[in-house]
Amino acid sequence: MTNTLAPDVQRAFRDRYRRWTTPRPDGLPNRAVVGVPLGILGAVLVAFVALGLTGSSTGVVYDLIRQGQDPALIAGEPEPIRSDEWFVQTSWVISQVEQDLPARNETFPGGMDATVQNDLPTTDWSTALRPHLWGFFFLPLDQAMALKWWLPGFAVIAAGYLLSVVLMPRRPVTAAALTVGFFFAPFFQWWYLSTTLYPAAWAFLVMTTAVWCLRSPRRRGAWILAAVTAWTTAAMAVGVYAPFIVPVVLVAAAFVVGAILMPTDDPVPLRRRLSRLTPLLVAGAVAAVVMVVWLITRWSTIQGFTSTVYPGERLQKMGEGGWSELAQLFGGFLSFDLGRTAGKPFAMNMSEASTFFLPGLFLVVVMGWLAVDRWRTARRADPVSIALVVAGAVMLAFLLVPGWDAIAHLLLLDRTTSPRMRIGFGVLSFVMVLVVGAALDDRRRRGAGRGPWWVSLCALAVAVASIAMVLWRVHRTGGLTVYLSGIGPAEVGVGVVLAVLFLFSVVAFARGGVTAGAIALLVVSIVSSLGVNPLYRGVLDLRETSTVQAVQQRDEQDPGTWVGITSSSLPTMMLVEAGVTALNGFQGAPSAEMWAQIDPTGAAEEEWNRLGMVSWVLGSGDPAPRNPYPDQVQMTFDACAPFAQDHVTWVLSEVPIESACVALSETVQEGPTTMRIYEVQK
Repeated sequence: MTNTLAPDVQRAFRDRYRRWTTPRPDGLPNRAVVGVPLGILGAVLVAFVALGLTGSSTGVVYDLIRQGQDPALIAGEPEPIRSDEWFVQTSWVISQVEQDLPARNETFPGGMDATVQNDLPTTDWSTALRPHLWGFFFLPLDQAMALKWWLPGFAVIAAGYLLSVVLMPRRPVTAAALTVGFFFAPFFQWWYLSTTLYPAAWAFLVMTTAVWCLRSPRRRGAWILAAVTAWTTAAMAVGVYAPFIVPVVLVAAAFVVGAILMPTDDPVPLRRRLSRLTPLLVAGAVAAVVMVVWLITRWSTIQGFTSTVYPGERLQKMGEGGWSELAQLFGGFLSFDLGRTAGKPFAMNMSEASTFFLPGLFLVVVMGWLAVDRWRTARRADPVSIALVVAGAVMLAFLLVPGWDAIAHLLLLDRTTSPRMRIGFGVLSFVMVLVVGAALDDRRRRGAGRGPWWVSLCALAVAVASIAMVLWRVHRTGGLTVYLSGIGPAEVGVGVVLAVLFLFSVVAFARGGVTAGAIALLVVSIVSSLGVNPLYRGVLDLRETSTVQAVQQRDEQDPGTWVGITSSSLPTMMLVEAGVTALNGFQGAPSAEMWAQIDPTGAAEEEWNRLGMVSWVLGSGDPAPRNPYPDQVQMTFDACAPFAQDHVTWVLSEVPIESACVALSETVQEGPTTMRIYEVQK
């Protein structure tokens, strides 16, 4: 006897799902498709924050201060290369908390504007523009750090999901898989900071708001989206990192222009189309006014930052990327092995070598066929596809074509760099997948079918060619045999499977199987990136160590300026987190007062006038700065020199100091590390 129950259940489920995902009359997603997944995402965010979960690598110094297993490490391993997070930002955040969130951090003599650099919580009004920092006003440190960690990333997921369901309103599951996969892109995980994540979220929100404004006859939704976009614009802009902003602006602008020009069944004059964008235009204007006020009120800090020797006001020359940068761009299938190769042979480290999986770029073949078919059958162009292809061509020209620097300067493209341009390609690929998926869905609804197989095979061929090009560059740069010599058979197998899954996603997207392609891409992204950042409970707070408590006690008894003598990052982190006046730490705009003490003649300005980590080692005479790397300022310290006698009271050192000009005040055994506190004898 045939069991008809299972087919009936499946049919009922499909019907219910179809009803649940039915778009509004204007073609936009219904309230449930928008609200339910975003509500689930919000609940996950609340749970992560309540549990104090982060991806912080601050535990990288745990072995220096404790013995045994780090109890806060839940899974994975801290990543030393993520020093922007664990060494720079987190140390300054804890310093801010210790100093009660001042607008001007007083660690460096003369202070540091905490509202511009390092994404710090302050009591300044501009913190209202950074919602990921609000937790520091009412949550314990671990929970506040969890909100700081997750909110920018979840903003990318939420904004990407909104754009996906606006373009494909019947596919919420596909949209969720696509956006979570995009979040796990190796580029984001190796560069996991708000300055990297907010630009992508902003681009998705701008495109979503533009489509909503153009399609919806009701204004409430458009104004809500516009308000969120304005807020995200400000959150992105106060990060003051143009190299990640410029590429996504190019992609978002191209999409919006294409959307405005897109022909519809109900022809609308261009002027009326532009008027429908009023909420988005108002959002841009409000955000611009807020940013002008923000810039004016901290202009001296911005000037100090841009007038540094490094990075200064860097302008990228066009066409300097070449084959090497192209290979890095399309090298996503090697991302699973970045921990072993440390970015080689293409880059100096894993972060610089990281990229996105870019199936959308290979769909340009499908977009071309769809555009021709649309013109042949309906005599209509596809301005969105054309605009996106033009944006991609401009970005490729940025990497490969020299000689148009003047034009690039007018477009502000020279404010980014070849490696940072990858974020533009990542956003572009994501949008192209959506545009092609929506177009193929529309063809099927009209009974026109999926399109010919030769188009999909051409997209596959281009993707295979990109993999071959990357392997060829590996062979030319360092030798493919050498590259493979340190990898085991299991890892080779993983790499092959990931490459095959990626190629499958390209074919699936080209054939209109967006769900299958999204799931394949999700698997590839997670496997390639899951181990980049650990799962950690809060952050490692060095204020809980005996050394920092001893530093604070000594400073309370006899306030003065501290110097940390380093053989590791520990003394610098301890002094910064202790909240005392110190000459160690990562500087943005150099403090004029501090450097007037260290180098009163300005003879060494070339060495110290730069964004970078200021550290100290033992030496003789007045400080002699050098730059081991462009973003490092290493100073020498002699307690008997006039500088130390005039300006330094205390020294925290990992190594013994043999000098008649210091007296050992206290020795602290911090796990396996012996820390010494010296008082300068004057």
